[in-house]
Parts: sequence; C-alpha cells; structure tokens
Amino acid sequence: MIKAVIKKKGGRFVSYEISGHAGANGANEFDLVCADVSVLSITTANNFHKMCNVKPIAEMEEGYLYVELPITLPKKQEENTQFLFQAFVNAMEEVVGEYPQYIKLIMEGN
Repeated sequence: MIKAVIKKKGGRFVSYEISGHAGANGANEFDLVCADVSVLSITTANNFHKMCNVKPIAEMEEGYLYVELPITLPKKQEENTQFLFQAFVNAMEEVVGEYPQYIKLIMEGN
C-alpha cells in the first residue's frame, strides 16, 4: 500500500511524504496507481523549482519521496507554491477516490 502524508502548518502546505508501493509483481492496476502517484509527486516537486523558482528540500529513494518547502518565501512565490501544492492535493484525492484499496492519504496539521 502507498502511504501519502501531506502536512500543513498555520494553514500553509509545508511538506509531503510518499512511501510504499501499491501492490506487487506487475499487475496493471498496481502499476497504474504507482505511476499516477509517482508522476504527481515528482512533477509537483519539479514544478516548485521550474515554475516558482523555489528549490524544495527533497529526499528520494526506492519507494520513498519527501518534499518540503522553505519556511518563508516572498509573497508571489508563496502564492504560487501553495497553488501548485493544492493542485497536487486535489489530484491525489482523485487517485485515492479511484483506488482506495492501494493508497492511504493522511492530512496532518491545520
């Protein structure tokens, strides 16, 4: 199972952590879920950098990704990163809605 933890602090998205795998041994549905989550999470991290000129703290290993935004950002960068982050959350909720048996989404903070 994939576990996705999205953290907010003070009403602001601050990080996400993705771990695990949807299933095993090449079953199409498992592969689709892993691919969906991988594309969403990696593209979001890359877009923080490419579109917002913000380099997030990131750690990636096999079956694991952690992405954290800097604590403070100039107003325009903050707005843009939060917009991208919300789009990521919306897309992840769609994946969970389609495949709840393979992914658990946890929202932490306020």
